[in-house]
Amino acid sequence: MITIVSGKGSPGATTTLAALAAGWPAPVLLADCDPAGGDLATGWLGQWIVDGAIRSDIGVLSHATATRHATSGDPGTLAEHVQAAPPARHVGLVAGLNTPGQHAAVGSPGWTRLTVALAAFETAQGFPADALVDVGRYGPLTPWPLLLAADLVLVAVRPTQRHVLAARSMLTELGERIAPDRLGLAVCASTSAATREVRAALGREIAIEMPTDARGAAVFSDGLDAGALPRRSPLLRSARRAARRLHGTYHTYTPAELRAPAPPTLASLIGGGSR
Repeated sequence: MITIVSGKGSPGATTTLAALAAGWPAPVLLADCDPAGGDLATGWLGQWIVDGAIRSDIGVLSHATATRHATSGDPGTLAEHVQAAPPARHVGLVAGLNTPGQHAAVGSPGWTRLTVALAAFETAQGFPADALVDVGRYGPLTPWPLLLAADLVLVAVRPTQRHVLAARSMLTELGERIAPDRLGLAVCASTSAATREVRAALGREIAIEMPTDARGAAVFSDGLDAGALPRRSPLLRSARRAARRLHGTYHTYTPAELRAPAPPTLASLIGGGSR
């Protein structure tokens, strides 16, 4: 589980996570857990909502409602709240809240149940399904269970003074509860030189560096071209490299598993069993 969080302004966390999911080399869950309301479905996949292929009411809120009487999280409860992302069929979307007011209907118990379900989810073939989680802007409503359970927490930041200063105070607070080896940076709309400056200023490792690519970013943030993957996009190329590296950090496979073909549809991609 990799969770991304942002500070003040709009550093590009949601765009980065959508691109990372699109470039992920294995089945992956993309969970929009921003308590202020989600942008993943309405942004990258907005046209598919308009066309009726994606439902914005199936995801975080529907899972919280369906499991409200459960005492703990169960990965078997999550499958019916996951939808295929049409531009990238290996991505299973857990759509976010439609309004900030819906946060109260989820509450801390709902976030905890979702965290357990995401962490233990498997594909239909019985392999662990990775989860990429967007918790939005850091603040009083931040769902801490999704930060504390993550294998890696990424703080999204742009290489500007305003974003770096906002990230500095946030990293201090996060560092009080998250081990240093599980806390890194996602530097967005950057260059190699600017990324090195951010690393020096914040004293944290860079887990992801995304280049400036306005057209590619518009696909994942605003659904340009109906969200179709921009094949020649520098952003997507960087996301794929980062995805392969991060995936390889947490997984080892047998030769037989590596030869297994990628499942082509949500039905064969997503199972509901526990690890």
